[in-house]
Amino acid sequence: MPIAAPSPTGPAVEAEYPAGESRGARVVLELDVDAQGEVTAARVLTPPQPRFDESALAAARRRRFEPARRGSEPLAVRIQFAFNFAPPPAPPVPSEQLVNVSGTVRERGSRRWLSGIEVSLREANLSAVTDAQGRFELRGVPPGSAELVIAAPGYQRLSTRIGVEPGKRTDVSLLLEPLFANPFEATVEGERGREELSRTTITTPEVQRIPGAQGDALKVVEDLPGVARTSPIGGGLLVIRGSNPGDSLVYLDGQPIPLLYHFGAISSTVNPDLLEGIDYVPGNFSATYGDLVGGLVEVRSRKLREEPHGYANLNLLEASAMVESSIPGVPGLSFALAGRRSYIDYILRAAVSEGDVRFTVAPRYYDAQLRIDWRPPGSRHALQFLALTSDDKLGLLVARPLDQDPNVSGNIDTETGFQQLRLKHTFRSGALTVDSIAMFERLLLRFAVAQQDLDVLSRDLFLRSTISLEASDGLSLAAGVDVANRRALVSASFQQSLAVREGEFNNQGPRIDEPLTTLPPTLVNRFSPGLWAEARIRPLPGLTITPGVRLDSYVYGVAARDRTSTAAVSPRVAVRWEASPVWAFKAGAGLYSQGARNADAVRPFGNPDVLPERALQLTAGAEMRPWPGLFFGAEAFYKRLSDIIVRSPDTQVVDGQTLPVILDNAGIGRVVGIEVLLRKELTSRLFGWLAYTYSRSQRIDRPGQAWRAFDFDQTHNLTAIASYKLPRGWQIGARFRFITGNPETPVLGSRYLAPLDVYLPIYGATNSARVPPFSQLDVRVDKVWTFDAWTLDAYLDVLNSYNRRPVEATLYSYDFGQSQYLRGLPIIPTLGLKGSF
Repeated sequence: MPIAAPSPTGPAVEAEYPAGESRGARVVLELDVDAQGEVTAARVLTPPQPRFDESALAAARRRRFEPARRGSEPLAVRIQFAFNFAPPPAPPVPSEQLVNVSGTVRERGSRRWLSGIEVSLREANLSAVTDAQGRFELRGVPPGSAELVIAAPGYQRLSTRIGVEPGKRTDVSLLLEPLFANPFEATVEGERGREELSRTTITTPEVQRIPGAQGDALKVVEDLPGVARTSPIGGGLLVIRGSNPGDSLVYLDGQPIPLLYHFGAISSTVNPDLLEGIDYVPGNFSATYGDLVGGLVEVRSRKLREEPHGYANLNLLEASAMVESSIPGVPGLSFALAGRRSYIDYILRAAVSEGDVRFTVAPRYYDAQLRIDWRPPGSRHALQFLALTSDDKLGLLVARPLDQDPNVSGNIDTETGFQQLRLKHTFRSGALTVDSIAMFERLLLRFAVAQQDLDVLSRDLFLRSTISLEASDGLSLAAGVDVANRRALVSASFQQSLAVREGEFNNQGPRIDEPLTTLPPTLVNRFSPGLWAEARIRPLPGLTITPGVRLDSYVYGVAARDRTSTAAVSPRVAVRWEASPVWAFKAGAGLYSQGARNADAVRPFGNPDVLPERALQLTAGAEMRPWPGLFFGAEAFYKRLSDIIVRSPDTQVVDGQTLPVILDNAGIGRVVGIEVLLRKELTSRLFGWLAYTYSRSQRIDRPGQAWRAFDFDQTHNLTAIASYKLPRGWQIGARFRFITGNPETPVLGSRYLAPLDVYLPIYGATNSARVPPFSQLDVRVDKVWTFDAWTLDAYLDVLNSYNRRPVEATLYSYDFGQSQYLRGLPIIPTLGLKGSF
């Protein structure tokens, strides 16, 4: 829910102009405004200006404000407030005299309009302040040469001389140079998502220069507390608070993104320059979202700019570009078009010679986005259309067995991609808001390894509609519908051991003695409607109670037959107490459900009788803001997992036939941990954070078994990030990570299968060993040149700067007699140029 900023109220309080002065001045203050609108403290932010500072402080303490509010709840906040001191008036100007000096003030490089900037004409003792469009006007400027002066906080002082002719109007365009190149700024407009118990918000400008992220806002998710590292080999999976990959989802403006990254973790499939920021919710999220038992990431797109804007970016891996603008002649209509393509394929074709392993399709990826917004001036309605496309493709030919292993040869071909068409409608009228978004999605997944393959072509429909009402200062209500209808044409032919599930192990891939399981082209359906309702109750100042309930239904089957359906009710409640402007306390409890994913409810790879997985989530924590820009938060969490879908050795009789059960709900799990986040929020020069997570995630696959470690259980996870802006356009940053190594199952020996001439491993206890810990230091340096109408950013982003290749897993020889570590990426420098206008 958005926080409404405080606004002045009551009789106007003006700062007295100091006697004996003859110049103009601007004093910017930082004010502490309590929940009653009283100013409790005031500090000067601008350089010292004796007498003006004292007058501004005295006036500020007499001011009254309408309190800041979250919804209708009054809050204590810190704000910036400026007093402009105009010099004593010049001799009266005849009223019939027209404006004879005017102009605009913009930021140099970004060309952004600057409002609230004072423009002074010293000789004539005249001044004006720019409006929302950066315009100013001066009347009665004497003819001749005049000096315009601007001295604004955060910008270099500007002084320029103009000529004023009698009876003519002089119009000027002024550009202010930022003290630090490309100052951080994000535009926030409209209704924010409903407040969550555990939410970390990161704006896109904060993360565009984080080392190791290559300017990609979505890649910074892995640096937040509670997120496990899955490595490039893990395919960029999202593992939050000890839950399985796939139990946590990423949403863009309320609808899911099926594939977040290209080739696992190279870059995200959505252009980061179209985004406002990300909200990370690791657990105990509200009833708004369902069909998942882990956490979620909400990605918010930003408002499109009215003036033309764009960029072109070129680095060692890819090229990208974007352009956006309003459409002349149609008020409120604007568009943005963005695209990206890798050129790794061109480099590899030239660098890799023909041999035992060669590319049939060199790896390449691309994505593109088209967005159109229509917000008619004065209308209560707004429309947004968004089209997304993404595609990754790779082909390999292994001409002869590798490492003398007869199991490894043949072709490897993959292609993954999706297209989405989204239409969003927003209606606002007073305290009532209705948001609806409909989406069509086409998803393509193709994998072929030797004689085994999987081909999925899915055409899906989604609808989410939410109605919110601010009933009173102490009560707000919300309800909605959330529907997903997935129809996938699936064909497959592979060994069951290739589909390794969590807790299973397969160091050598599929067993050569196992027969193929085949599924001819089959239409698989998954229909999951959800209804939810939620109230936000504020019985006391600073105290908010949010009860909610959600009903989810899951219907799946093959074509029109073998349909099964289940339902789950999930009550949830969250409590937040703002004890003071510094301290806040929070707690929450809730039930969550998740229907069978992929083909878990479809034969011959699953079981139509499986039930939804369930989770009980408990969270308690505290937050502290000791001074502006510094945040400290700590949370303890517990998660109990039940009805986990696991592999079953049992059989059952279906229509007179004895069939393997394959999967059932015999698994249980538990997760416990503590998360700590110390964050220096965005300022003009420095930001960063220190995130630490201690957690234990364990599973029992079948009754009677002992607890074992989860595949991505990482006991300690530490991330430290800092970025600092220097004068003359320089910026430096670093990211350090230390993470406990992932569990793995050791191989104790092997047995020889003579009829097939292969060796089969003998395993130890599941996940009873670990690979060595992961540590990595990434460094980034930027140099920005600012021109009148555009900026150029040259950057060097060095991944794994001290070249310590991480251990990802243990590999064994074909007879399991020898082993060695599979190591990850070495030092990778990325050099690039980005021009923006």
